Amino acid sequence: MSQIVRRKWMFVPAYLAVHLFLDWISFIHAVSSINITPWNPPAGLMMGVSVLFGVRAVPLVWLALTAADLVVRDLPITLLPMTLWTPFLANGVVALGYGIAGWLLRRAIDPGLSRLRDIVLLLGGSAAAVLGIGLCFIAIHTAAGLFAWTNFPEVLLRYWTGEVIGIAVLTPLVLIGRRMPALRWSWSGAAETLAQGGLIGFTLWLDFGPLASSQYEHFYLLFLPSIAIAVRYGLVGAVVASVATQAGLIAAIQVTGVDTDRMAHFQLLMLTLAVTILLLGAVVSERRRAEDRLRVRQSDLAHASRLIEAGEMTAALAHELNQPLAATMGYARAARKVARLEGASPRLTEILDKTVTQAERADRVIRSLRDFVRKGASDRAPLPVATLIADCLTLAGPLASRHAVEIVAEIDPALPAPLPTVDGDAVQLQQAILNLVRNAAEAMGDVANGGPSAQAPRRRIVIFACPAAQPGFVAIGVRDTGPGLAEVVERNLFAPFVTTKPTGMGLGLSIVRTIVESHGGTLTARSGTDGGTVGGPIGGTVFQFTIPAHAAGKNGEPA
Repeated sequence: MSQIVRRKWMFVPAYLAVHLFLDWISFIHAVSSINITPWNPPAGLMMGVSVLFGVRAVPLVWLALTAADLVVRDLPITLLPMTLWTPFLANGVVALGYGIAGWLLRRAIDPGLSRLRDIVLLLGGSAAAVLGIGLCFIAIHTAAGLFAWTNFPEVLLRYWTGEVIGIAVLTPLVLIGRRMPALRWSWSGAAETLAQGGLIGFTLWLDFGPLASSQYEHFYLLFLPSIAIAVRYGLVGAVVASVATQAGLIAAIQVTGVDTDRMAHFQLLMLTLAVTILLLGAVVSERRRAEDRLRVRQSDLAHASRLIEAGEMTAALAHELNQPLAATMGYARAARKVARLEGASPRLTEILDKTVTQAERADRVIRSLRDFVRKGASDRAPLPVATLIADCLTLAGPLASRHAVEIVAEIDPALPAPLPTVDGDAVQLQQAILNLVRNAAEAMGDVANGGPSAQAPRRRIVIFACPAAQPGFVAIGVRDTGPGLAEVVERNLFAPFVTTKPTGMGLGLSIVRTIVESHGGTLTARSGTDGGTVGGPIGGTVFQFTIPAHAAGKNGEPA
């Protein structure tokens, strides 16, 4: 406990030191003697701490603001009481406003900024909060005679823009800095970092160097390296690039002595740059996380498929071994009976008894294994049909690209709205549908490679849902525009190890049937020459299975 208290007390002077340093380096082109600057990084630090600690950060933020007024802006302590209370009251309003805003944002976003929504809410909420805080902050100083009321809108705009830039640049760094991965040194990484930093420096030189013009029309070149870094590294890279770019901008403005009258123009450009980089980095990171989740889901499905294939192979082997094992037990029993009738040696009778016992034991083991494979428990839960089909469309995306086919969903209007819910294992049902989709895609791939129906009008697969003929059930299936079923395959459609593929194992449809039957449904197949199930095109093949609706499961029917 003493170590936790010691850390808390160490955090206070560390925060004050960082706040004072940021205030000192950014106190340029200020409006009057208060902290209204083109870029106010202490605002980003205050908002980040407020999001992490809520209203508990208010006293610390107020102390840091007051200390900065005394140290950075040389606020005299011998002022009249009324004048002295002006900055104290204004700093209190700022600290309380940031504390409340941070508390509200903490309830609405993930402090780790894991989604684009979190970035949008952070920027939007902060902008609204700063506007309210700025109205009070500027009003207090204007009432104290520091500004004329006619200058109120201009001063408020300068204050709001500087604060929002600081928040957009520094707050994400404060929030995600706790979770940033440790840096690992490598020559290639160092060279890439130096190249990116050099590119930022070069664009700044074009903007403010000897080639720059008074209109600074090359400013938008700064977007190029920042966008490249955001695309390369996502949100973390965008945050670091934004900090480096904004710091370089402030340094260049200070060195070249840009006219104060142009500060509002530069502030808007800096704000546009910071927000653009941040949103782009958030989009890239969220896209990569979605791709990672999809890869994990596909890996889970592949693992489930391997397990199901192993189970189906085990069931098939158990079935095939059962007959010779039964014959072996019959012969052993007969031999034992003959040995007893003919008075064979007791040792031979004992050996035959043991043979029969072990054969019966093997039969029990195989039956138990077969029952486990066919009746094994699964993770059943209510599953919306719309969600099941949408997930299958997403997971079938790589398959569609690989086989150059179009995969779409089709819902029969006869189904009630909203679409029904079924009871089942999501992974197993997805695997069943994807097996059917894969079979259809591979069948049309054979057509594209010179099969008898190479002139098929469209390479299209439809995942459909429609009412089942049996009440309380929903029909789900896959329809394609392929060549149809070969006669030899159609006669043994769901038998294990029957396939026309050179590298196939003949377990795909057998696995689908096992999954469907374990859920209480049935699997059927037919030619698509009847127009399909939901008004589809003529030709191809239709595989359709039924699954009990969620309500049916509640009434005691299998689910």
